[in-house]
Amino acid sequence: MYVKIKNFILELFFPSFCLNCQKLGHLLCKNCYNDLKFYFSQNKIQEIKSNLKVIYFDDLQIMAKFEGSLAKLIKALKYQDSKNIAPLLSKMLWRHLIVPQVDFITFIPLHPYKLRARGYNQCQEIALEFGRLANTPVKNLLERTKNIKAQAKIKNQQERLQRMQNTFQIRSKYKDLIKNKTIILIDDVLTTGATLNAASKTLKDSGAKAIFGLIVASKNE
Repeated sequence: MYVKIKNFILELFFPSFCLNCQKLGHLLCKNCYNDLKFYFSQNKIQEIKSNLKVIYFDDLQIMAKFEGSLAKLIKALKYQDSKNIAPLLSKMLWRHLIVPQVDFITFIPLHPYKLRARGYNQCQEIALEFGRLANTPVKNLLERTKNIKAQAKIKNQQERLQRMQNTFQIRSKYKDLIKNKTIILIDDVLTTGATLNAASKTLKDSGAKAIFGLIVASKNE
């Protein structure tokens, strides 16, 4: 009852608007939602295969193209302290992708410096709600060993791939947990696939059986 009252008061004094068209009601109105360019082919590995010499994830699903209202949602989540967008993106992933049965769900981590500056990891927030929907435990399996410039700011494809080497490691408390496990790995935006691949390699090197990449949006054509 308390939660319902609290939510009512928040909606009364801080109503939601569509982040794309500013229509009162929801973070993404029906019209803007219908304008999203969803992908319908399920395994997208073939579409980025030419970017990577070796692919370490076993399946790749991407919800939609990174443009328009979806791009605005993701940018607001990452750069405008709009943590409340994460549950919406999680529900969209759950609705539009085929979710495999796995042992754990994990996500692409932020470097501690970037995490402190932002206050939260947007991929972790998406994963936590997604785990609740999938009734699957979410584990913070990975950590970054390098605080490097955001991949989106690197235009050269080969540089993107090179700089991601040895970027991740398994958190010490989970090193004995990963062997022979199947894992969903969540990221918000995919360009070349270098980040997802580097994280997947780290998990595979620690004995993971299969990695299923689930991505909110892609910048690929």
